[in-house]
Amino acid sequence: MSENYPYQPPQSGQYIPPPSSYQAGSDIPPESPYHYSAAPRQSSRGLLGWLGSGAVAVFGVIKYFGLFLVKLPAFATLASALVSVGAWALLYGSWWAGVAIVVMIFLHEMGHVLEIRRQGMAATAPIFVPFLGAAIFQRSHPTDALKQAQIGIAGPIAGTIAATVAWLLFIDTHNPILLFAAWFGFLINLFNMLPVWQLDGAWVLAPVSPWFQVAGIAAIVVGVFFIHVLSVIAIIIGVLAIGTARAAFRNAKNPYYTSVPMGARWALGASWLGLVLYLAFMTFQAEGLLTSLAR
Repeated sequence: MSENYPYQPPQSGQYIPPPSSYQAGSDIPPESPYHYSAAPRQSSRGLLGWLGSGAVAVFGVIKYFGLFLVKLPAFATLASALVSVGAWALLYGSWWAGVAIVVMIFLHEMGHVLEIRRQGMAATAPIFVPFLGAAIFQRSHPTDALKQAQIGIAGPIAGTIAATVAWLLFIDTHNPILLFAAWFGFLINLFNMLPVWQLDGAWVLAPVSPWFQVAGIAAIVVGVFFIHVLSVIAIIIGVLAIGTARAAFRNAKNPYYTSVPMGARWALGASWLGLVLYLAFMTFQAEGLLTSLAR
């Protein structure tokens, strides 16, 4: 995913392209990747005054440290990766599990980065967010939905290749960490292929039909209320996806989308379906082996 200028904040493991109302050829002014509101003035004295001053000081430290990280993307990538490794390690009880997760997320995000750069635009390496994924930062965006879809699908393709390599290495070595890496890679890329909100699948299928947004919301509803396999984050994404789906229907006739040739639309749909079927099958296979090893 990308930074939020000038629109959406970054979310888990995906590239965030321009909004559906973006017109080809329009100028997008560069902005800061972070947005801050002014600190409230403190009129009280005593304890409240000290608390207010402390809040302003903390705000300033966070603000300028965040800007410092953006100015040093290599440092930001390394530092945020180490923090994410530690966070995931605490969750799964293994440093190797944390490393495996961060590597899978990194390779997914680098798929987006390489495609962005192939199209002649600049993008930073990923900045990791513990338990959520990673974000990439760029100042220019594609001028049509086909190029945007190519960026969107590049991440899942790279992530799927990485997970498949981990799977093949596990078959050869029987190392459980490699199996865990493969399972996580298949699962996170499958989740990102949901055609809703800012997930990769939404941008891949955006030139095809806005009805895929409705299908994605329905899939989340079924998963949450009937299969009980999706998390609270999925529920939040499903709620946010309602507004995105409405916008997709409002902008269906926008030249940004209608300029995509019919052959390219069929190719995008077939690529999305092929990836989803493969990822679903491999996620099931890897999860079955993990379950058997845990017994």
